[in-house]
Amino acid sequence: MAIQEQETAAEPVRLFRINTGSCNGCDVELAVTSAVTEFDVEQLGCRYTESAHEADIVLITGPLTVRARDEVLRLYAATPRDRITVAVGVCPVSGGVFRDSYAVDGPLERHLPVDVNIPGCPPRPLALLAGIRQALEVRRARRAGEPIREPGDRKQPAADNFPARGRLSFDASACVDCRMCRHVCAAGAIRFEEGEGGVRLTLWHNSCVFCGLCSHYCPTGALSVTGDWRLDHPAADAFRQVERGEVPYQPCAGCGEPIIPAAPQLLHAVFRRPNPEIEKLKNLCPACRQRMSIGVPRR
Repeated sequence: MAIQEQETAAEPVRLFRINTGSCNGCDVELAVTSAVTEFDVEQLGCRYTESAHEADIVLITGPLTVRARDEVLRLYAATPRDRITVAVGVCPVSGGVFRDSYAVDGPLERHLPVDVNIPGCPPRPLALLAGIRQALEVRRARRAGEPIREPGDRKQPAADNFPARGRLSFDASACVDCRMCRHVCAAGAIRFEEGEGGVRLTLWHNSCVFCGLCSHYCPTGALSVTGDWRLDHPAADAFRQVERGEVPYQPCAGCGEPIIPAAPQLLHAVFRRPNPEIEKLKNLCPACRQRMSIGVPRR
């Protein structure tokens, strides 16, 4: 009897993948976790299965298209009731760059429960392993009737940093509220809100595809790509995965109207060596700046 229990305990956790209409970027990365030894899910005690009935963990990719919806729900209904559901990539979580498409009926949580999110476009193999490890912890805790433990140290080895696919960081002191980042963000991950004391930027990591366009076009470097690829989290924490910062208003040095002053980074980007006269312009509103530059019009 003891031998039989040991054999049962040694059985691999079965992973079942469902594609809801993805571009296959996430699916290619998932293929790495079964074809490349370094990233193989077997090191976590898992194995892929082609049978929905055997699924312990369901990995779902894609933004859930209208055409695929019914088949996806049929497959999901065939999985065991105690399965753990993982949304792979930003598409099933928020729709990503397809969120406003007429062909998409997401996000996934509108139709079925999700336990773990692994943001990315696509998530790298190491991020997928981290997310699957998080799903295993959710599965263990649920079976034991225990609270889910928070993930441990999320820091990556310095040699493994790959800034082209990391989360975005926001430096409010360098922002001039030009909103170019929001304009070029295809996923709609960036939002600006005006308040009494200033302008707040919110960047949603569950929508961001880490393309880096916002960082590329930001004239002052207020947004930058980091090497932090560990973004897996319980689905219940989806709305906490944000980057926020507030750019405060300051009174115009000329008329006192509230303005957002030009950041030093912007002046140095436009002028190689800003002189004292140019420095004065950063704390002036457009009207006062015009008066200072060309004088007060006379009739």
